[in-house]
Amino acid sequence: MFNLLIQYDPSGSAWRESGSYSFGRERVLEYSDDSKSVSTYFKDIERRRELPCLFSYEGFNGYGRVGRISSITDRGQDVDIAYSLDHRFPPIPIHDKETYQKFGCSRWEYNRTHWAVKNINLFEIVAEWLASRVPDVSVSQTMTDELWGPGSRSKARVFLSHRAKDRKPVSKVAEGLKKLGYKTFVAHDDIKATKEWRDQILHALNTMTHFVGLVTDGFHEGSWTDQEIGYSFARTNVKRIFVKLSDSDPKGLAGFEQAAMSDWTEAIGRIGELMDDDH
Repeated sequence: MFNLLIQYDPSGSAWRESGSYSFGRERVLEYSDDSKSVSTYFKDIERRRELPCLFSYEGFNGYGRVGRISSITDRGQDVDIAYSLDHRFPPIPIHDKETYQKFGCSRWEYNRTHWAVKNINLFEIVAEWLASRVPDVSVSQTMTDELWGPGSRSKARVFLSHRAKDRKPVSKVAEGLKKLGYKTFVAHDDIKATKEWRDQILHALNTMTHFVGLVTDGFHEGSWTDQEIGYSFARTNVKRIFVKLSDSDPKGLAGFEQAAMSDWTEAIGRIGELMDDDH
C-alpha cells in the first residue's frame, strides 16, 4: 500500500524537498482502495504514516516524487502533514493518464487535489518505470572485451558498487573474484584515463550480469552508489547481491534485498558463495 497525495500547482514544482501541506478533511481517502472511514483511518494513524508516498499534481504537467510523511495532525476540518521527499528516487514524469493509471488512479482522479490510499506496491511500479528508462544499448564484442577483459561474454560480469573511501579493500575483493573466474568492474581501477568515465560506467552497468553493493558507513551518501543501485533494479535480468560490511543497513531499493553479513577478510568467499547460488 502507499499514500497518493495530489495537489494543484500549474508549475508542477510545489512539492519541495521537505515541508508541510494541508488537505481538507473531505479530501482525505477520496478515490482510495481502502474502504475505512476518515475517523477510522486516523485511529491507525501511525501505521498509515509509515506507508511510502507518491507526491504528484493535478493534470499532466508535473513530476511525481517518492517520499514519506513524517507527521500527521488532524485539526478537525483540515488534516496537516509534514513530509520529506527521497532524493534517491528520481522525479517520475506523469504526463498522461496511462501513467497515472499504473499508480491506481481512476478516471478524473488525476484532476482532483486529494489524499488517497492505494493497495498497490509503489516500489514495484517505480522499478517498472526505471526499467522502461534503460537505454537500448547495442554493445559489440570488442567493446565488452575492452572493458571486462577477453572472453567476458561467457563469464559472469560483476559490477562492484562502493564508496571511494573503500577503494583499497574493494580492489582486493575484485582481484579475489577474478581468481575465482569472474570478470569484475571497479570504477576507480577499470576506467581508462583516456575514456569518458561516465560512458564507461554506463557501459559496465548495461553489460553486467551481477551487481554487488559493498555497504559500508556512508554508502548511500556517495554521488553514484544509489544511482547504480537504481540501474541494477531497472536491469531485470541482473542478479543483485548486497554485502553489509559495517553497522549501516542498505536503504531505499537496496533495503528490499536480504544483505549478507561479512567483513573485508571474508568478503571474497561470501560473494563467491552467493554467486554460486545462481548455478
